[in-house]
Amino acid sequence: MKASDFIALFLERKGVKHVFELSGGMITHILDSLNQKTSINIITMHHEQSAAFAADAYGRITGIPGVALATSGPGATNLLTGIGSCYFDSTPAVFITGQVNRHEQKGDRNIRQLGFQETDIVAMAKPITKACYQIRDVNDLPEVLEQAFHIATEGRPGPVLIDIPMDVQRSLVEVPAVPDKTSLLPHPSIEQIEQIADSIKKAKKPLILVGRGVRSAFAIDALKVFLEKTQMPVITTLLAIDAVEHNHPSRVGFIGSYGNRWANIAFGECDMLLVVGSRLDIRQTGADTKFFELITE
Repeated sequence: MKASDFIALFLERKGVKHVFELSGGMITHILDSLNQKTSINIITMHHEQSAAFAADAYGRITGIPGVALATSGPGATNLLTGIGSCYFDSTPAVFITGQVNRHEQKGDRNIRQLGFQETDIVAMAKPITKACYQIRDVNDLPEVLEQAFHIATEGRPGPVLIDIPMDVQRSLVEVPAVPDKTSLLPHPSIEQIEQIADSIKKAKKPLILVGRGVRSAFAIDALKVFLEKTQMPVITTLLAIDAVEHNHPSRVGFIGSYGNRWANIAFGECDMLLVVGSRLDIRQTGADTKFFELITE
């Protein structure tokens, strides 16, 4: 099977309904395969950065990795800001960039570039992705795609980048029976749950802090059940401001340097804080965090 056809069919098999892109020479094979071989909706943006942010939004809403495509050189580098957004906000996404033919790459030559718009996007994106790949052997493609989607969604979600030279895209690939990898969510132990429950019972001023991780885990309904059973007051981070309705009886407000003063006061005066889906950013806690005592993870 032609490699670009395999990529297109793989994305469709993974439940991807839309891809976002700005056409360029090094992704024409993939775009043609998407159009000819699948029912995926190709959405052309005015700028690659817009494609990256659209993929970010798609991943946030659906939980399926958003997919954005860009050609080599400036097309690929224009994705970087959106890739960074996915990384820092824990959004599952897979970015596919075209690259010049393998025989046009500079390799170890002491030159800036050989092929037209040749750019080492893997090195640039590595600090803001969960994983980066450049396909050198077409038969690595099936396993790399599987790994990319698995890594993007497992644990704390985030972006993965795959750089594919144009001659690889038009090569023939053997399609092995590669089983889908499923992400297993970590579960707290019984001892940890009992410790949390005991801490809540002993607390005089318990408080829940909800971050966007609750929404990215699609656990809003479970949160509402927990609030109904415990009647605990809840504060949220800025990115989780819509996780609890504004008129919910347990909602206090959202915290941080842009938050509600009363919510920040509640945050500072509680004697037990249950953190769910938040990393305790410095703009939430302030620089002086000595008053925090971690009792469980």
